Amino acid sequence: MALPFFQKKARVATITIEEDAIRYVELKSAEPVSLIQAEELFLPKGIMDSGKIADPEALSTELGKAVDQWGLSKKSVRFLAPDEFVIIRKVPYPEDVEADELKGHFFIEIGSTLYLPFEDPVFDVVPYHLDSDEPEAIIIASKESVIKDYEDIFDGVKLKPLVADITPLALYRLAYLEHDFPEDEHIMLIDMQGKKMTVSIFHEHFPMFMRPVDLTVLVADPEDPAQLLAAVEEEAEKLGNFYRYNMNEGERGITKVICNGEFGDWHAFCGRLSDRFLIDVEPLVKDSIEADGKIVPPRFNRAIGLALKEV
Repeated sequence: MALPFFQKKARVATITIEEDAIRYVELKSAEPVSLIQAEELFLPKGIMDSGKIADPEALSTELGKAVDQWGLSKKSVRFLAPDEFVIIRKVPYPEDVEADELKGHFFIEIGSTLYLPFEDPVFDVVPYHLDSDEPEAIIIASKESVIKDYEDIFDGVKLKPLVADITPLALYRLAYLEHDFPEDEHIMLIDMQGKKMTVSIFHEHFPMFMRPVDLTVLVADPEDPAQLLAAVEEEAEKLGNFYRYNMNEGERGITKVICNGEFGDWHAFCGRLSDRFLIDVEPLVKDSIEADGKIVPPRFNRAIGLALKEV
């Protein structure tokens, strides 16, 4: 079946601004996934800080270089909201509220009966289980001022910010094409980015939950890869238990774990995590993705998943 998030979009440039680099991909085909182009420009330390643009002037200079090098001037662009400023929440709503009225309904509820950890939220609402006696919706929210900062950076280098997406959805699009998950799976997606990770959980192809985790505060030595991976395993297990017992009353748990990123000794890590969950643990991309005959490293997967929004 088609995923609800696979929607036809106008062709635009796909750019991600991440902690370590600006990345750009141009999609050649979706099945199989292949690229025309995959480019990156690494950022000096201090420009980005936990999803925030710490030095707008320096970022604008670096992004301007990238736009010139990659020939992107005056193009429309899609980008990713930083994980640290994204929340996913499944919430009930009254039966008499129609699907096309959901955004207006929750606009009123936010700040009164529904709390979000942003004073200035921008959000979207996805209907979930419409035919149930107790209908629910998925709210995906971010912080408007943070999104505006990213838009201003793009505007400043003569790009046109068209749409912001979130990393879990981008990665799930790519994972779905790679693994063809059945609808009844409970998928945990672990996304490693340097010394942080984001865990998201999907069921029936809908995002149920996400949480970014700063691994440096959980270990004695953040420079020790073994300690970081041990922290990944422990936090993944905690969040898996939270999903089973807090969100599903102990009745349903994770059925598959998908990992994105660079994990050092992948096979050892995979084995340990599989032993903890007693289920399969697999990489997000099974076979290498290529651009112009060269293998594209996993750090481009977020951008690739974002590019799939157009297909």
